Amino acid sequence: MAKFNIVIATHGRFGEELVKSAEMITGKMENVQVLSLLPTMSFEDFMKQADEILANTEQPMIVLTDLFGGTPCNVFTALSRKYHHDVVSGVNLSMLIDLYVSTLNMDDSEVNVDELAENCIATLKESGVHTNKRLDTEE
Repeated sequence: MAKFNIVIATHGRFGEELVKSAEMITGKMENVQVLSLLPTMSFEDFMKQADEILANTEQPMIVLTDLFGGTPCNVFTALSRKYHHDVVSGVNLSMLIDLYVSTLNMDDSEVNVDELAENCIATLKESGVHTNKRLDTEE
């Protein structure tokens, strides 16, 4: 079984609460780390903490961020040159659960990080539903 790692980087405590919510469904999540950008942190503080997390986290790994173009996304994307990890923005509960569950029983030879990142984007697109319109089309 592969030791697949997920890092979640968000503004505020969104990532921490996202993991708590996901654990209500999946149970305790292993190999998931969260870095929260708090109002009291400088850019340099956040960059230093991100660098420390990445330096101590084994591959394979995907970093999920909340907002494309925001500091968490920009920092982890910049650090991807050094640590060679993939970054996917737009994290939501469906994406996190789908990624986590899909990697639980993989062995090292089955891990394709690029494919997992693309699956995250597919889950993101599929998880947004205008339910009123869906209901109207099913009647």
